Amino acid sequence: IESEAAGKSSQPLPFLRRKLTKHLCFVGDELRFSLSINSHLPRPIAVNGVRLYLVTIEQYERVYRRNGIVAEDDAFRILTIDAPIDIMPGQNDFSFSWQPMTSNTYVLATVEIQWKEASFFYDSALLRKPMIGLDIQPSEPTQTIELNPLFLIPGHVQNVRLVFHSGSDVITEGLVRLICSEGLLVVPPKTDPSKLDEAWSDECIIPLDACGPGKKVVITTLVKSSTIKHDDTSGNIQTMRAKVETRYRQESYDAVMAKGEEPESDPMKTLLQAMVTTLDRPALAVDAAEAFLFGDEQVMVNISLQCNSPVPFYIKEWHLDLPPPLLVEQDGDLNKDMFHHAIPEGEMLLFGFKCMRTDSLDDEHRCERPLLRVVLQDDFGKTFLQVLPVNLEDIYKKLRKEDVYAELYTATAELTCSTEEGTVGHPVPFVYDLNLQSLMTPRQRRRSSGASVSSVCGSSLLYTIVSDGSDWIVSGKVQGLIKPSEGSESISLHFRGIPTQSGILRNFPELFLEYLPTMDSDDSDQEFSPPI
Repeated sequence: IESEAAGKSSQPLPFLRRKLTKHLCFVGDELRFSLSINSHLPRPIAVNGVRLYLVTIEQYERVYRRNGIVAEDDAFRILTIDAPIDIMPGQNDFSFSWQPMTSNTYVLATVEIQWKEASFFYDSALLRKPMIGLDIQPSEPTQTIELNPLFLIPGHVQNVRLVFHSGSDVITEGLVRLICSEGLLVVPPKTDPSKLDEAWSDECIIPLDACGPGKKVVITTLVKSSTIKHDDTSGNIQTMRAKVETRYRQESYDAVMAKGEEPESDPMKTLLQAMVTTLDRPALAVDAAEAFLFGDEQVMVNISLQCNSPVPFYIKEWHLDLPPPLLVEQDGDLNKDMFHHAIPEGEMLLFGFKCMRTDSLDDEHRCERPLLRVVLQDDFGKTFLQVLPVNLEDIYKKLRKEDVYAELYTATAELTCSTEEGTVGHPVPFVYDLNLQSLMTPRQRRRSSGASVSSVCGSSLLYTIVSDGSDWIVSGKVQGLIKPSEGSESISLHFRGIPTQSGILRNFPELFLEYLPTMDSDDSDQEFSPPI
């Protein structure tokens, strides 16, 4: 037996007490059998035909347990050499060819020589030479599958594309199974978008239609991944497996069967598998974030991101959401020319944003915590929104502390006294110069945009100069009203003090300010401002 496949094996035949030498072959291989016939006749003879009987090993055993005679009906396939055939005295060499289409184990059982009206049978079991058989294995499938993308991003709905190539095989039927582990869900292809919520499941079965050699079948569907919770004690990985089961025939099956000599056979089976996993980390992760004040009311925010995606992505767009009192300025995005920039795994991205302090934020710009929203795009055009929390607690603590101090209603006043007078028991002139601008809090100044003190504060102020705990006795106008006027920035309060002891005096009279309550028509609607 001549075959491209190499390899032999032996199998005992207990019912014959002999061994069968099997030649390894595959469906579709072109086999050639050599037959040597020795003629002891003195003259050449012309025979009608030479036939070789191939019998399956199961049928061969049944024959020999029955009567040991192989009949034509017992043969799976009979190989023939058409007449006229001349057999010369001595050794004569003949050959048969066969291209098997059915996998099984066959025995080269009997050679039949038809000469005129007689047939001569030569059973291989009666020959002294080893019995020869064929171990026909299914042909290697040439089908392939591709499953894209190479990985899934946690927390997103993605397109999954399975491409089936039939290769040189003839596909009679097939079945595609998409099996998801915990945390992944899949929907059948071409699901109505309005019915997606009911269609999600952990397994999807898709029929694969028959197709000829060289065909490509593309199946696209959606897979939803839940957000991965990092747990060092758990090694579970979200995976989706694609199993493609096909029944196929060898590419030359139709041509062989068209000759009408080969028996019908069942298609061969194969199983193709592919797998896609979910990243155990987000495609982008915040590596560091810092912010610092500059100017009067401006803050610079710097954020560095690390790319964890094994396949390069493109950055399509990004946006930084900040809770009050910070807001990114209109031209505060300092990250130009980063659109459609391929980001490989391990690369660090540096973002800079120029922000300002503001108290007038509408509902659209309000958020509870700082978030950097980055939109990624893969090679298929699919976009993924990455919402990354950013830790800017240090700058917000600083801003909150400044706001607390700013809301204490402090004012700035400078006390001056006469340098020429100041003996014990004699009065000394004093002046408190009150800075009216200091009455406005930083928040009021941001909101007023340069308005006057009178328009912002509005109410009259009650002032009181007290000497309790000081080294002075005060006299003069130590209590009164202050009414801020338009355009006035300061006001002077004059009074006199008498020192109560000699030496260096360190304790001086103090100035207390308090807003007068504003009274409406209804007493229950009184509004009081805290003391200054």
